Amino acid sequence: MRMSIIAVVCLALIGLFISLLPTPEITPAARNSAEESSIDWPESVSYRLTNVTVFDGEQWHENTTLVVNNGRIMALGADVGAQSGNAELDMVDGQGGFVIPGLIDAHTHNWGNALTQSLQYGVTTTLDMFTDPQFMLSKRAQRDSLATVREADLFSSGVLVTSKGGHGTEYGITIPTIATPGEADAFVAARLAEGSDYIKIVYDASASEAGHKGRFTSIDYPTLEAVVNAAHTQHALAVVHVMDLTSAEHAAKAGADGLVHTFGGEPASEELIALMQSRNMFIIPTLSILASIAGEGRGQALITHSAFSGHIGADVEHAIANDIDSDRVSDDYFDIAKVNTRRMHNAGIEVLAGTDAPNQGTAHGISLHDELALLVDSGLSPTEALQAATYLPYSRFNIGERGNLKPGARADFVVLARDPRHDIRNTQHIRAIVKNGAKVPAYFEAETATGITPVSGVVSDFESDLTPKLGTRFVVSTDQMMKGDSVASIHYVENGCDGSGALKVEGRIGPAFPYPWAGAFLMFGETMSSGYNLSNFKRIVFDVKGTNGQFRLMVLNPQTARPSEVSFAVTSECQRVSVALEDIGGVDWHNVAGIGWVAGAATPDFTFELDNIEFE
Repeated sequence: MRMSIIAVVCLALIGLFISLLPTPEITPAARNSAEESSIDWPESVSYRLTNVTVFDGEQWHENTTLVVNNGRIMALGADVGAQSGNAELDMVDGQGGFVIPGLIDAHTHNWGNALTQSLQYGVTTTLDMFTDPQFMLSKRAQRDSLATVREADLFSSGVLVTSKGGHGTEYGITIPTIATPGEADAFVAARLAEGSDYIKIVYDASASEAGHKGRFTSIDYPTLEAVVNAAHTQHALAVVHVMDLTSAEHAAKAGADGLVHTFGGEPASEELIALMQSRNMFIIPTLSILASIAGEGRGQALITHSAFSGHIGADVEHAIANDIDSDRVSDDYFDIAKVNTRRMHNAGIEVLAGTDAPNQGTAHGISLHDELALLVDSGLSPTEALQAATYLPYSRFNIGERGNLKPGARADFVVLARDPRHDIRNTQHIRAIVKNGAKVPAYFEAETATGITPVSGVVSDFESDLTPKLGTRFVVSTDQMMKGDSVASIHYVENGCDGSGALKVEGRIGPAFPYPWAGAFLMFGETMSSGYNLSNFKRIVFDVKGTNGQFRLMVLNPQTARPSEVSFAVTSECQRVSVALEDIGGVDWHNVAGIGWVAGAATPDFTFELDNIEFE
């Protein structure tokens, strides 16, 4: 199989610029069941948590006390409450709960609200494997602080190491690439100077083979080896993205510290396993994304048959509802991937838990709980699976005192209602999430924003100009924000579909961005930070005519990284289009920032007119 794994879609980085300005009205979401009801928690970040069983990252402590002092673990043990000084601390009754360290997702990609979403499911630290350096740097101060926050801590490789035309260059974002071994030292130094915490390399051995028909180029083996050596010389970890056996063998031979995917399709060779053993390598199998590729339906199972069922936000449900389900992999692809994970684990190769969220079929936070279940299905015990998401990432990556609950560590932990040793899926039964010693909202008690509820759903009939009756203004929206070259213009015309005015959009779709768009966007506020509560409406209707073809209606919530979309057809004759809001998946209609009407690659040169837009 030769395919892209980071399936980042067209507007993935919109979240980098919509996290500003006013705070909208906040409404607490409905709680989970009584079993997951909140424990009474003090305002202080210094207290004794009693009547709990604690997993410290390596071993379990029955019926014990956890002492937190100023956001860090001070002591752990059955008798610490009697120690001098501790008796004056507030006491929190854990009600017989089970405490595990805050979870660590060892393979993600982050932008927008990813870190908030992660923390709501108990993932307190995320190891990113490719994101925009500006986003990475904007989160650095937070991870060094013990202040109360509502986001997971971020560590990142920043820009990955790839060739011109290689995997990672297809998203319309200009990134540096490497071509020869001689560039390795300077290339690695530049990434570390940008703030990368470790080096992530993309490698495909088949790209050097004669007749290679894959979509991407790849660095060659000498360059792979040179980059790994340069990373080690500069005291950085080097991990390698591989998707097949030969590439994995080359990465091991080159001295990589770890593989950030396993592979299906072919069994791991004895040579690979022996080489990984001898070099003390680790593996992050990312079974969640491989299950999506194979169409295993894991996301649907989380939606309908998990402790999360009925409490999953619209954006998360939309992200995990449908798998990639590639027809390019064999029927036994995923089974082989699990067998490869089992064999490596049995050989003593350390397995770390990572999801590759938010690729299709996965989402930040929630998917890591299913990754733990997949690791148990692959032969790890529940305790070993917990180690894969706590102590082992801590021991392998330079991320500070995270992933354990030993004295001196950050007080990042999750209180569970049920024992995960009996069933790893009990990590889904969350009672409380603690970050830097402070209790933070879990997914079932997170605050949700509610926009202004409009009296009327009439947007505009364009009687005299482009000023909307609902919303602030129409603006041009194109892929130029992603360094694309699509263009559009909007202007008022006097003769629309009903003989009065209309909004006319004209433009051209360019080739520079792989997921292009251009058109008109209706902003519901002065910024993208808040909008309207449209939950009482059932559909949006509008008149349209223009270039024959398929266009897209897109809806954007504040703080989400990508819009939800649905297609509609346009002809040269005026027609009434009616779209049921329930058919636009992944939208929280309680707070919509704006709606767009755009063309894509299917209509390279386009024009269309909009009239009589209304929510009904």
